[in-house]
Amino acid sequence: MSSVFLSKIKNRLPPRNLLPLLFAYMFDSLAISSYWIFFSIWLNENLITQEAGFKYPLLMLTLILAVPGLVSIIGSSLFSNFSDKTGRRKEIMFFARLLLMAQCILLIFFNTVPWQILLILGVFGVHNVFYILHNALSTTICHPDKRGEVSSFQMFFASLGWMIGSSVSGLIYTNLGIIGGFSFGAGFALITGIVTMFSPTKSSVEEDDELDASDTLIPNNEENSSEKIELSNRNHTNKPGSYWQILIRRSVLFLIIVLAVLDFGFGSFNTLSSIYLKEIGLSDYFIGFSNTIATFLGMGFQLFIGRVLDKKGRRPVLLISIIAYPIIFLFMYIFSSYWVVIFIFYSYPLYAMKIPTANAIMSDVTTSKERARGMSLLQFENTIFMYLGAFLGAFIADVSPDGLLTLPLFPLTFGAIAFVLAIFFIKETNKKLLGNNLPQFLEKNQTS
Repeated sequence: MSSVFLSKIKNRLPPRNLLPLLFAYMFDSLAISSYWIFFSIWLNENLITQEAGFKYPLLMLTLILAVPGLVSIIGSSLFSNFSDKTGRRKEIMFFARLLLMAQCILLIFFNTVPWQILLILGVFGVHNVFYILHNALSTTICHPDKRGEVSSFQMFFASLGWMIGSSVSGLIYTNLGIIGGFSFGAGFALITGIVTMFSPTKSSVEEDDELDASDTLIPNNEENSSEKIELSNRNHTNKPGSYWQILIRRSVLFLIIVLAVLDFGFGSFNTLSSIYLKEIGLSDYFIGFSNTIATFLGMGFQLFIGRVLDKKGRRPVLLISIIAYPIIFLFMYIFSSYWVVIFIFYSYPLYAMKIPTANAIMSDVTTSKERARGMSLLQFENTIFMYLGAFLGAFIADVSPDGLLTLPLFPLTFGAIAFVLAIFFIKETNKKLLGNNLPQFLEKNQTS
């Protein structure tokens, strides 16, 4: 009995070869959460104000916060492509964390003029490639049948780091100011880079690229030419797809469209959430505490989400994660005058199911040689549409008499639209569950 119990416990633990990457993700979340939660509040209270001459302060604030992500698109595409060709993913991740450390150090000394901050964030924004390559390397070195679990392990360790960081970020900001946050961020960024270098680059299990090998299963009525078509399919699929070729696969394109609608609606609230919470009456302590609760709950989700993704499928989990947006923000809009209610609903971890599911779907429909590009498409979508929505929401908040109280309307509306689109367009991609339908799935997934 004890051996069976221990075996079950062991099966629920992350694989040993993933531990360096998972701990690196934890330290990275510690670095970011040390300063980012209160960074927007600090900017809004000290630099980006109407008194300082900004006609649209929230829009200007959003621009500063958006710059790192928008700039990273160019650098991330180049580094992702380079990493797929060379396999040097952990080395690039180490370099990305050195850039984050340099960014935090510069912000310690140059933080009195908005344009200085904008320039520093823009020049070093490429450090966001860390997340793309982390997803790509993690889903490459893991067992092919456990990508859903691996994605949830990533979120578990990221949540652990964010929970620890957010629990002390309020104390850091209150006692040491934003300079203290930048200092902690720089230190943990360096630790992240060092830990990353201990990661292996290849799986301990020999992985056949399912997408490659399974394409040979596409039925062919001409038996005497089946061998030629099988060889042709292998030669075609062994060549990694370009960004465009990956994007136009039906399963990828539909996933990107659904997530784009969802992220566009969530963008303004996500970017200005700390300022929104301050506006409705939460203290610095409760703002940090709400992030702590959300990440603690997110960690709990990750204990079972991965197994659900691998055993029950990606589609139902994605649908549940999307419908949570309109439901939660409907209540937040209705009860916007009651900070306790907002505190409760804000503590729900919206990312906990959405991110690992999207990563698992993308790993299903890409080969190991093109996975960094596939993951970067998710990052590009998230960055572009999140901040496009943020710009719109910030402008409306600047000109509307309701101000920041309008923010929940965006994820409420666009979340409902994304849910309807997901019902019609998102199909199951877990090849283990597709069974006999796998050849048809692969045939539909081929690029034209």
